[in-house]
Amino acid sequence: MTVGAPALTVRDVTKDFPSGGGTLRVLHGIDLDVGPSAQVAIVGPSGSGKSTLLSIMGTLEDPTTGDVVVGGVSTATMSDGDKAALRSRAFGFVFQQFHLLEHVDATRNVELGLLYAGFTSKERRERALAALDRVGLGRRTSHRPGQLSGGEQQRVAVARAIAHDPRVVFADEPTGALDQATGASVMELLRGLTSTALVVITHDEAVAASLPRLVRVRDGRIEQDVDQVVRA
Repeated sequence: MTVGAPALTVRDVTKDFPSGGGTLRVLHGIDLDVGPSAQVAIVGPSGSGKSTLLSIMGTLEDPTTGDVVVGGVSTATMSDGDKAALRSRAFGFVFQQFHLLEHVDATRNVELGLLYAGFTSKERRERALAALDRVGLGRRTSHRPGQLSGGEQQRVAVARAIAHDPRVVFADEPTGALDQATGASVMELLRGLTSTALVVITHDEAVAASLPRLVRVRDGRIEQDVDQVVRA
């Protein structure tokens, strides 16, 4: 990784999907820089391309043209295996659904997220416990998902996303399955991740207003990219 480089840069990205015997372009020449400690909300109506953009930023999906540069390193010519290795080191993901294994406890759920990040078994355990403590679940480490509230399960998901100290945490509708108060507490937790960049996809204007940078996507293009005063 290049010292001093943005955590992530999107360069002239387009994305096409097959449609009715032709192609449908859902992203049109997207350019976006995310600084090392940036906190960015990406908003837009359904079908605007924001979730596709997140998938491409996180190297879960390839652009049709353009490049995603992570820490100064281009991903354009990386193999699928190299991109998977990059994701395991550089990115953390939080989704609307928690994606926790019901038959294992919180600690094991976080540990499993570290399997491909190059840590020893002892390191995985230590990092899982430290991450759970960081999200306020230090006393719930042996609880299985069914013994935790929705907000607590999302906190386990956040712990899993941050346990390896990623460059960027991507959160796709992280409050979508939570009530307003619980969602606000999860956003407070995410905003506290000052050592990593944060990119949040949301349709919730209150969530968007809680982050210092707003990117608005419409019809596959960036319509607005502004700094904003964060509401308390």
